[in-house]
Amino acid sequence: MHPDAATPEDMAMAVASDLAQTRRNVAALGTAIRAAHLTAASPALARAVQAQQNLYDRIDAEFGLLTSAQAADRMSSRAVARRNAATAARREGRLLALRRGKYLLYPAFQFGSAGILPLIAALRDIGDQHGWDEASLIEWMMAPTTYLGGDRPVDIIDDADQLLAVATEAFGVSW
Repeated sequence: MHPDAATPEDMAMAVASDLAQTRRNVAALGTAIRAAHLTAASPALARAVQAQQNLYDRIDAEFGLLTSAQAADRMSSRAVARRNAATAARREGRLLALRRGKYLLYPAFQFGSAGILPLIAALRDIGDQHGWDEASLIEWMMAPTTYLGGDRPVDIIDDADQLLAVATEAFGVSW
């Protein structure tokens, strides 16, 4: 037997650990559903919420999700209350944020060496024209699209003209 092969006892402990984690997850979801006063949380809703959280985890792992103070640092803010710089940039339509729990977090892909990428404001303008909210824009940036041969818009973020042309075309589609 290979020394790295799992013994039946190891496998049983792994299954027990997975089961315990599943029970904790179910309990946490139940608490969240009750706290939100949802009376009929469908499996589809639960799957959608989980998919969104998984996407946010992927954004964090690949690019980072910044607090308002960290975003202000990327903006080279010298303000005493640094976090206000990110809040103001978001309010002005120059920055995208997503909500995780009670916090707003800023995907780091929006920043270059000189601060906020100017294309973010233009992308938000295009999104606003078509009724897209910030979360939808962030999700679109991370999703493979046929407009880019299966690449994600975030993969061409350094080519602002192409990204904005794709956004204009994609957002304007009506079904």
